[in-house]
Amino acid sequence: MRKYSIIAICLLMFLQLAACSAKTIKVEGFSAPESVTSDGTFFYVSNVGEKLKPMDKDGDGYISRLSADGKVLDRKFISGLNAPKGLTVLNGVLYINDIDHLKGYSVADGKQVLDLDFSAQGTSFLNGMTVIGGGKLLVSAMDTGALFEVDLSAGPAFVRLECDSDLFGPNGLSYDPETGTVYLCSFGKDHQPNGIVGKGRIDGGKFYFERTSLQTGLYDGMVYQDGNIIFSDWVDFKKEGVLIKQNVNSGELSTLDLGEKIGGPADLYLDEKGKRLWIPMMLENKVMIVNY
Repeated sequence: MRKYSIIAICLLMFLQLAACSAKTIKVEGFSAPESVTSDGTFFYVSNVGEKLKPMDKDGDGYISRLSADGKVLDRKFISGLNAPKGLTVLNGVLYINDIDHLKGYSVADGKQVLDLDFSAQGTSFLNGMTVIGGGKLLVSAMDTGALFEVDLSAGPAFVRLECDSDLFGPNGLSYDPETGTVYLCSFGKDHQPNGIVGKGRIDGGKFYFERTSLQTGLYDGMVYQDGNIIFSDWVDFKKEGVLIKQNVNSGELSTLDLGEKIGGPADLYLDEKGKRLWIPMMLENKVMIVNY
């Protein structure tokens, strides 16, 4: 009788492990993946390049296109970029932050339709990006601490927003269209884990910001959903990274259980339809897909 009990316990443990592993998919074969986005059908991953030089105009960056189940359909759907980072899709166009240019490509055929030059703004590190409504994007420049509002219907054109506080290297951005709130996290300054997380609003060319937590870190990606924000923290430049969840009303913080630490969790994407988080593992050249 004891023999059958042991077998039953082992079988139960095996089924539990199988269920856990089924929740997570790791896709390999990337080159310093930094950001993920989707057009509702395909998923797009920005690759900084083989040498992980995020400020070098070396032409080795590219965009990969994946199916909803994580299969790589086109490893280099768009190539010849320098160090592409933040991504978003709007009206059939994939927008890409590439060092000091905001570029746009048709998701239908991969042809370029936009090249907006930010070099006169003194930045070499355009990074986060989110749609803020009205045919506009919000773009962060991590090196200069600036935020830019991009109006795609006016030329296109952009303005640098005045900010009432130091954003400590703004990186991840997300937007709640119901309240007009921008959620932001930053990577920090002077190579220190002093990045901050908070929320703000745009009014009359100005960005008004307030912190939602006193905790600091090397914060990268940011998503908002149903009263919560999820943001990534590198913790260190090793396999130490985690994802943190915060209730924006209570301020309560918790660390998501991903089953392991991540090397360089970057600009994550929340697939609300599939209820999954797509997390670039930048230092491991992989993308993790987790049921959420």
